[in-house]
Amino acid sequence: MVQSGEYGQEFVRHFRADSVSQLLTTGVKQAPLLVSRVRRNSPGHGFAAPMSVKPVFSVVLQLQAQATRELFLGERCVHRGCYPARTISIVDHLDRPRANLMSPFDCLIFVVSRAALLEIADDHGAPNVDTLACERGHLDETVWHLGQALLPALERPQEVGSMYAGHILLAVNSYFARTYGGMELPSHHRRGALAPWQLRRVREAMMSNLAGDITLTELANECGLSVSYFTRAFKRSTGDAPHRWLLRQRVQHAKALLRATKMSLAEIAIACGFADQSHFSRVFRAHAGQTPGIWRRNVVS
Repeated sequence: MVQSGEYGQEFVRHFRADSVSQLLTTGVKQAPLLVSRVRRNSPGHGFAAPMSVKPVFSVVLQLQAQATRELFLGERCVHRGCYPARTISIVDHLDRPRANLMSPFDCLIFVVSRAALLEIADDHGAPNVDTLACERGHLDETVWHLGQALLPALERPQEVGSMYAGHILLAVNSYFARTYGGMELPSHHRRGALAPWQLRRVREAMMSNLAGDITLTELANECGLSVSYFTRAFKRSTGDAPHRWLLRQRVQHAKALLRATKMSLAEIAIACGFADQSHFSRVFRAHAGQTPGIWRRNVVS
């Protein structure tokens, strides 16, 4: 997974929050895909620090209600009031937005670049998406559920591989392009499967890198495809998203090591690409119904 760097650190400076956690990856060619969770438990935060003017949008999902907040575009106040939980708002950074954060807040902020929107539209054979817009405080249950699915990854980023981060953030950005950018898929749009040689090549690439962290971009390049087309075609070919397919292979490899070696659980965890023994145990139990230790005792005895 890509480190936050300058692209993410600006959010830390901007909000001066009690807590900031982030996922950043490159899921669309080289356009960064970023989501940040920012929290502050006390009121009276005041004006957020100015952000540099960039060709990006922020889609803000409220995880809890903000009782009072003001939004300025340039010097003009365009909103004053409450932002209920589960609602979203969108700001264009070219409008020089600045928020007066008067109440405690807890929100997810998706940064959607114009470059990513153009590449998503191009990949789907759709007209260019130039803007994102919605009514401030708009209730969107789809974004709410996507946000909830991201929270565990934001709490434990060391357990999130580049492939999973790229997959889910690309899906979120594509949803924004369709729902708030008006992207319309052409009538002839069809999701094809991978050719046999493409499927064989990406399987070999993933299996040879079980202990490492391979990205969707690297796999798509193996096939000569864009990232979004590759992820759709891989799922059509295998029934699984790439990160889920890889996770299954890691569990199967772990079973082979548990059965045939005397390696410790911690050693197997690292050899199979898990963050640590705790991460390995949670994933293994979700797939096998037992912890690795119990599974090994039942199989070996």
